[in-house]
Amino acid sequence: MTTPNTGELLVQQAQEAERLRLLLLANECKDLDEFRQQLRALLNK
Repeated sequence: MTTPNTGELLVQQAQEAERLRLLLLANECKDLDEFRQQLRALLNK
């Protein structure tokens, strides 16, 4: 197994941060429809 380089580590960290951000957003929403609306709002920024 090889050690990941700096670029690969940065990609991994960014992906993990995005997953955590989505989980936090999901927890703030009262239902799936609200979560979808919030995701659309983020994508349209």
